[in-house]
Amino acid sequence: MMFDNLEVSRHWPSHEHTPLMEEVVTTLRELEALQGEWRWLWTRCPGASSAQRPERLMPWYRRCDPSFSPLRVLTLRSQGRLVGIAPLAVRKEWGGRVMRLLGEGLPDYLDVLMDPEHAPSGVETLFGWLARHGDTWDTCVFEQLREDSPLLHTHAPMGWSERIDLRAPSAPLAGDFHRRSLWIAPAKTQ
Repeated sequence: MMFDNLEVSRHWPSHEHTPLMEEVVTTLRELEALQGEWRWLWTRCPGASSAQRPERLMPWYRRCDPSFSPLRVLTLRSQGRLVGIAPLAVRKEWGGRVMRLLGEGLPDYLDVLMDPEHAPSGVETLFGWLARHGDTWDTCVFEQLREDSPLLHTHAPMGWSERIDLRAPSAPLAGDFHRRSLWIAPAKTQ
């Protein structure tokens, strides 16, 4: 029959060895254009919180402190399909530039969204992108992470310092959340 192999076409091919394509979103308009794909990715990520949905993060960014800019949202694609999103922005604090996840203070967990097939390589790609753009930030601080966050389970690049802090949540969350701080070794020039 003509459609005997239709079942096969319902599954995405394995992307284990497909390189991830990076794109950086820097405006709210560009971020809004991703909403449909972002929602689809959110449904593919087990344990993703409601705070990771575009309907929560975009209004949060519109209302956030003006020191929380510029917007730097890294998107990752495999064969044209959105497989990862790291919603980040730089905030001026502590006399430096701190790269943070969007949504801090929302009463839920925050994290990057990575298709489970691409989580380890997606976070490694994120760390590589951060390293290549180290002149735009001084420290990365990722807060309100779940214990199973891919950020907590991927080693930081060689030469980076890494600290994982366990803290009581500032907003009511189920269980503990982690704070991960990454910064470039002292060899970094500013």
